[in-house]
Parts: sequence; structure tokens; C-alpha cells
Amino acid sequence: MIYKLNKANYEKARPLFRALEFHLTSAAVLDGNNPGLVMVDDPINPQSAFMLSPEGCYLAGRSDNDTFNRALGQAIREKQILDVQVEALWVICATLSWEEQLAALVAPLRPAKIARRHYVCRTLRHDWGAHLPNGFEVYRLDEVFLNRSGVTIPDHIKGWMEGNWGSTADFLQKGFGFVTLCATECVAWSVADCRSGDACEIGIRTVEQYRRRGLAAITAAATVEHALSHGFSMVGWQCSEDNLGSIGTAEKVGFERERDYNLYYVSLNGEE
Repeated sequence: MIYKLNKANYEKARPLFRALEFHLTSAAVLDGNNPGLVMVDDPINPQSAFMLSPEGCYLAGRSDNDTFNRALGQAIREKQILDVQVEALWVICATLSWEEQLAALVAPLRPAKIARRHYVCRTLRHDWGAHLPNGFEVYRLDEVFLNRSGVTIPDHIKGWMEGNWGSTADFLQKGFGFVTLCATECVAWSVADCRSGDACEIGIRTVEQYRRRGLAAITAAATVEHALSHGFSMVGWQCSEDNLGSIGTAEKVGFERERDYNLYYVSLNGEE
């Protein structure tokens, strides 16, 4: 059997997800800072758990719970606990035993392994203001900017705020981000994915024709600077092993590689 855990009881599941706190969204969901869903084998004394978060899915606790695994696998394949429009899952496992169990859990779907890196920044090493090219300006992504006349906010920014935080209002209350403008066009933006305690995670996006100009590092550095000066002691960054652009940006800003891990892509259409 599987049960949807009531948010009031999320603390019961927190010990199961300790090993995944490097992927901070798992802790942020339990804190109530980010939207999510937690399924467990026992709502009173959970031993096995599955979490659906804005940044992926997590498997934690006992991996040898056959009853839970069968029920969860069926619920995933039949989209009983997923939006019908969801086409794929990104799964991160708390233990090697869960990684070994995943293929059986989602069969006949076949998970594909993707190597990932986790970076952490505690000290900013990029003077972004000194590298800002003429004709570009950096702004905080706040209510004033969102209502700025003449500037069109990209759908990607809107989706990021609403998807990760639940709503634009929740983002403005709990999150933060920065945008680089060229005239009235948003050409790069770095937005907080989540927060928990004195830690947060951010991401970056640059419009294709403006890449390789250092704008990603400038925008991300402005976001890190804000985080470290507003009560956060650590800023996280996640990227794929083959994403050289993201890796270069992170290391230029001052992020240090903390660990490697595996993410599993599961197409719900049976495609690899």
C-alpha cells in the first residue's frame, strides 16, 4: 500500500530523506517552502518514501519494501499520482540499493542513467559589475521589475517562478532572482530553485544568441551575491556532467564541486 502523507506529518518522513539534502528541493518540500507530494508505506511510521518535487523525484528509506514498490510502480505507470500531461520523470535515489531497485519498480519502463554534478558556493569569486558590458543592466527579479513598462517577461521566467514556488506571489515572498537586460529584452536570468534553512539553490538561463559573452556568470554572480548577503551561507548548483557551459559558469562564479551523483530519466511513454 502507498499513502499520500499529509503535510502536517512531513516531519515523520524527514529522516528518510537526509541523504538527499544535497539536492535541496527535497528538504524545501518538507519545509513547506516549495510545492510537492510525498508518498509513504505507512503514514504513522514511514519506512519507504517517494517524493515528487519541482526539481525531480526522490526515492528514500527502505528499498526492499516489495508491497510499497509494487503499488508505487503501478501508480507511476498509470499516472495515479502524476499530472496526466507529465511525459517523464527525473529520479534521484537516496541509496545505491534504490538505484538497483529502480528498474524493477518502473518496469517495463526503462530508466536511463545521467551523470550529474553538485556544486556549492560559499564565497563569491566573480566581480560581476566589473565585467558587465556596455548596454547591459542587471536588475533584481522583484515586483517592481515584473511590472516594469516596456519589458516582456519571458514565459520561462514565469514558469520557473510558478513551477518551483507554487505562484509568483510565493516566489516574491520566499525566493529571489536577477535578470540581465539589453535595452528592454531579458537576455539572461538566474532564479532561486528552492531554499531550506540557510541554504538555497539557483539555476541560470541565457537566450541563445547572447551566450558566450559572460552574461550567465554575471547574472548568476549577482544572484549569489544577493543570497550570501541576505542570510544564506551556502548556494547550491546542479548540472549534468556533459553540460560544459553550466560547469564553466559555476566554477567562474566560485562554485566548488562537492559531489557526483546519478539521475535517472524515466520516459512514461516507454522511450529512452
